[in-house]
Amino acid sequence: MTKTIILLIIAFVALMVFNFLVKALWRVRKDGWGAFWGKLKSAGQGPRVDADAHYTEEELRKFSLGNLYVYQQQGTLNTTFATGVLNNVRETILYSYFSIKDHTSAVETLQWLASAPSQTAFHYVYEAFLQGKEGKKWLRAHEELKDHSDFVDDCVEKLENLQNNFEYLVSEGIVASREDMGRIGVLAWDAGRLNFIARLCHEQGFIDKDLCQQCVDVAYEMTKDAYTGWKDYAYSYVLGRTLSMGSANMSGLAKELLEKPESPWSYVKW
Repeated sequence: MTKTIILLIIAFVALMVFNFLVKALWRVRKDGWGAFWGKLKSAGQGPRVDADAHYTEEELRKFSLGNLYVYQQQGTLNTTFATGVLNNVRETILYSYFSIKDHTSAVETLQWLASAPSQTAFHYVYEAFLQGKEGKKWLRAHEELKDHSDFVDDCVEKLENLQNNFEYLVSEGIVASREDMGRIGVLAWDAGRLNFIARLCHEQGFIDKDLCQQCVDVAYEMTKDAYTGWKDYAYSYVLGRTLSMGSANMSGLAKELLEKPESPWSYVKW
């Protein structure tokens, strides 16, 4: 009898380990090794906050628009101009990801983000997505886009990313349906990056405090009437990143910022 119980326990443990490995390999396949190991490293750790920081709700409401990017880069959430991101991480993002190396390139990039380029592309990508298998053909035949081949190529790439990740986005609760996806759009992806990149540029000495504040204010004005709460904003950001990066691996971080009591999104009203 005892031997049977032991065998059952061993079988149960083996099944649990097997299930964990299957889920882990599926997560790696979807998100990549970097995101997987980052998730393991951060397991059990709450968001980073400054216990001595005392900002008004209005200040946190505006500056917290960049918190998904801040959280992803292990910065400090309840801050304003300072992000808490390590110097080498900041330089990698500015120099390598956004090609920002001085004041001029900083201003050009921030103006580009303020123009909501991802939301503009999403207008066409979403319509193409609704066309089903004819989506790519629809994009390339669109009369308004016939003289903008680079933009069309970008839209086609984003369409492929959306098609590859749509079921995962639904399973994660980021979007409830095709219609819901059209409702939330990707404006938060542009606004969130504008907020965060402006603050990095200020920390790097590329822009002054006044210009940084202007960018933060612009990001806030872009989104304050577009969403009714942090949840829609967060999921719009995840959707935008999915279209641009081809991975929906920010969904877990978004949910943590919405739920964890340390996060300003859990106590600051939209």
